[in-house]
Amino acid sequence: MAPTDAPCRLLDWDSEFFGRRIARVNAARLERGDERELRAWAERESVECLYFQADASDRETHAVARDAGFRFVDVRITFERELEAAAAGEPSSVRSSRPDDVELLKAIARVSHRDARFYFDPGFDPEACDALYETWIANSCAGFADEVLVADLDDRPAGYATCSRNEDGTGQIGLIAVDERARGRGLGRALVRAHLDWCRDRDLARAIVVTQGRNVAASRLYEGEGYRTRAVELTYHWWPLVE
Repeated sequence: MAPTDAPCRLLDWDSEFFGRRIARVNAARLERGDERELRAWAERESVECLYFQADASDRETHAVARDAGFRFVDVRITFERELEAAAAGEPSSVRSSRPDDVELLKAIARVSHRDARFYFDPGFDPEACDALYETWIANSCAGFADEVLVADLDDRPAGYATCSRNEDGTGQIGLIAVDERARGRGLGRALVRAHLDWCRDRDLARAIVVTQGRNVAASRLYEGEGYRTRAVELTYHWWPLVE
């Protein structure tokens, strides 16, 4: 691992939400012996679970993670698109969220993100994972995101995309979903295009979105809207104090 003040960073929000101490490994690569340092740090800090975003191209990292008992839970794909001048506008069913949308958006969120990494780790209760995404969209509407875009169908919310401006001047979708009963109607594409317009309106040069490698439909959507792969990482969870 590259030298840092500490090998990991405690994640206060995740720890409070799940009711167990959770941290993230700072490095993207591991060498033999690094797992002992991570275990010692977890023991000192009483951390149960470590998230690890691994460089997908480094063979030794994955051998070390495998042998130490890390759980492989996800392929993380970051897509990026350069933003050109806006094209001629077209009718859209997308608008900014309103306070009375929140309960319907929470209902969509509860069942829409089950390809996420938490559901593939038996250390996390599926009910808690459902509640995680309900909380995420509610917090986003309360100001944790810069804006939440909502796609309507038959005059009621049927999908959402959260928008944030990063410190590097990029715009990012943090969470995006369409109600399963409204899929196939083009709402996902409308939300992605509305996010691109949101970025242009703020003079941002690039747009970013992250998805799971297992979410083929999302990858096809982003590629169809001009996004290209920027990075691929493998995600692990490690439970050194409970395994």
